[in-house]
Amino acid sequence: MNIHLTLAEKQFLHEVMTELKQYQIHSKDRRNIRLQLLEHIQESREHGQDSIQDFGEPTTFVKDFLEVNGIDLHSKMKQIQKFKSRPGLLWVTGLFAFILAYLCSQLILSMFLTEAFNPQKTYNSFDYHIFYRISEHSWWNVLLMMISISASLLVSALVVFSMRKIKGYR
Repeated sequence: MNIHLTLAEKQFLHEVMTELKQYQIHSKDRRNIRLQLLEHIQESREHGQDSIQDFGEPTTFVKDFLEVNGIDLHSKMKQIQKFKSRPGLLWVTGLFAFILAYLCSQLILSMFLTEAFNPQKTYNSFDYHIFYRISEHSWWNVLLMMISISASLLVSALVVFSMRKIKGYR
C-alpha cells in the first residue's frame, strides 16, 4: 500500500511497530497490522476524519490489540523477562556448536584430504593433533584449519540465529 503519510501518522505507526516488536510479535503479524493501519488511515481520509484520534495512544492501541487477539500481556512480559535473564545461554550454545563443528570438520578433512590416517604410510616423524596439526605440510595445515574455522563460524552462527528466531532468545 503506497499512501503518503503525515508526520503524526508516521510517528504513530512507528511507535506501534516498536511496541509490537517489544512484545515480540512475529514480523508477519506486524506487517499485517501495519497494512490494516494504513488501510484504516486511507479510509479515514476518504471520509474526512482524523485517523490518529480514532486510535488513541500507541501503547493503549497495542494493549487493546493484544487483548482482542487473545494474547495475555502479563504472561508475554514474564516470558520476555525470562528470556532476557539468560543471555549467556546463547554464548554457551554458540561456543559449544563452534567447538563441535571445528572438531568434526578437522576430523573429516584429515580423513579425506591428508595422509594422517593412511595405513600404508608408516612414519613416526609426524605428530598428529586434531586441533592444530592434521597435515605434515604447514601451508596445507593452515589452509585446512581456515576451512574448519570458517565452517565452524557458519555453523555456530546458524545455531545461534535459529535459537533466537525459534525460541525468542535475545
